[in-house]
Amino acid sequence: MDLGRSVVEPFRRHPAVGSALLGLVLISAFVVIPLLAPVAMAGRGDFDLELTAPDVALTVVSGLILTQLRRWPEACLVLTTVAGLVSIFGGWQVNLAPLAVTIAIFGYALRRPRRSAVKAAVVTSLVLGGAAVGAGLWRGEWGRESLVLWLWTATAVAIAAQSRRAAMDDLEDRARRAEESREETARRRVAEDRVRIARELHDVIAHHVAVISVQSGVADHLIERDPESAHAALHHVRTSARSVLTELQSVLGVLRQDESALPTAPAPGLSGLDGLVASFRSIGAQIEVHVPVPMPALARAADVAASRLVQEAMTNVQKHAAGALTTITIRTCDDDAEIAVTNGAPPRPSAAERSSEAEGWAGSGLGLIGMRERVLAAGGTLETGPTPDGGFRVAARLPLDREDR
Repeated sequence: MDLGRSVVEPFRRHPAVGSALLGLVLISAFVVIPLLAPVAMAGRGDFDLELTAPDVALTVVSGLILTQLRRWPEACLVLTTVAGLVSIFGGWQVNLAPLAVTIAIFGYALRRPRRSAVKAAVVTSLVLGGAAVGAGLWRGEWGRESLVLWLWTATAVAIAAQSRRAAMDDLEDRARRAEESREETARRRVAEDRVRIARELHDVIAHHVAVISVQSGVADHLIERDPESAHAALHHVRTSARSVLTELQSVLGVLRQDESALPTAPAPGLSGLDGLVASFRSIGAQIEVHVPVPMPALARAADVAASRLVQEAMTNVQKHAAGALTTITIRTCDDDAEIAVTNGAPPRPSAAERSSEAEGWAGSGLGLIGMRERVLAAGGTLETGPTPDGGFRVAARLPLDREDR
């Protein structure tokens, strides 16, 4: 197979060389073979292998015409047909003209549309077949039956080869498109995974980091005047730091595991609201909770989005309005549940809080972006903005579980 490719590949890269070689080989064969044929065969039956000057001339002309088959297939077909007519009416039989017409019709049909190839085969068959009948050559090389048979066989083979080549090109094109599609899908999934991982890291870490920053500022301010309060603040720092490490290890562990080893523990939902509120109250947050009993059942993705929304909203309160009264309200509205987190205007900051603000609470805005992405992905809507009293409100509408509607 490799040897065949190594032989054919140069002619594919240089088609003109292949055509020229074909013409020269055919000229040599049709001149040399009759000369080497046994003398006893010259005159047997109606077919004569004796070369004549017109035979040599037609062979040379037909071979030279075939050298241009790839460049001008129409002209080659017309000229070889003319050479065939000359051979028929002149009664010359031992020359390249018959085979040249067959090769020319094959080359033409291989490079032109199917309809054009059939038309050319019909015209060529009628012209040469009519000439053969008119010249009375019912037998021999230019017999009517063999002429039509060879022309149409060459045309059929060329059309089949053309169809196969088109099918192979189509398969290659489909494979290329499929590969491009796979690469595009892979790039899109990588981008989606990056966003999802960034959102998860932000959700699980931002709250605890906010607590650490606030409480460390409080401890620094109170460590000399009120060591007991400073000790309590440091306890919150230590607890939050431990939670950050635990959750960070969990996220990184998921990234390092294969799919079969992924943890199956459920993501947090509104069922853990009490624990979430308690964690904020433990660091001094003033929170009022108004929820219906029983709690409305949300769709799974919406439940996770609701929990993360409350967590992120409360974290933002601690960052930008520590000490402000915050209200968490959950109620049902038709087929949706509304989850709202509203805080009042922040109180006058203490010395410790001013120290924390001096260190900088420059928000990146990614928290609100992450909330909006989660809510939209769960099929809900999100509204955020300041309130008339100087506070801030985050409200989302998320779909209820189908069985709870």
